[in-house]
Amino acid sequence: MIDWLAVVAHSFWIAGLALVLAALSYHYWLAGQSGLALRKAFAALSFQKAVVFGLLLVSIGLAGTSDQWWQTALAAVAVLACAGLLVMLFRPSA
Repeated sequence: MIDWLAVVAHSFWIAGLALVLAALSYHYWLAGQSGLALRKAFAALSFQKAVVFGLLLVSIGLAGTSDQWWQTALAAVAVLACAGLLVMLFRPSA
């Protein structure tokens, strides 16, 4: 029998890592095409949003797949930290 909850939980961290890899790849390509320094491309707001959202998905997946209470607690702290960072990144600047 397939444990569908485990499939869903694992899909979160897989999608999160795929998003982080895609953001790294795209911004590396963008830096090469536009002649920007790699540091400036990775400092872009679009890169930061994509990476933090990917880390949020990874944290959700870790919370869903952990067996010990302390692993779940650490993953929950990471989820809250990533959610807070996303709120700060999407807040319009003054």
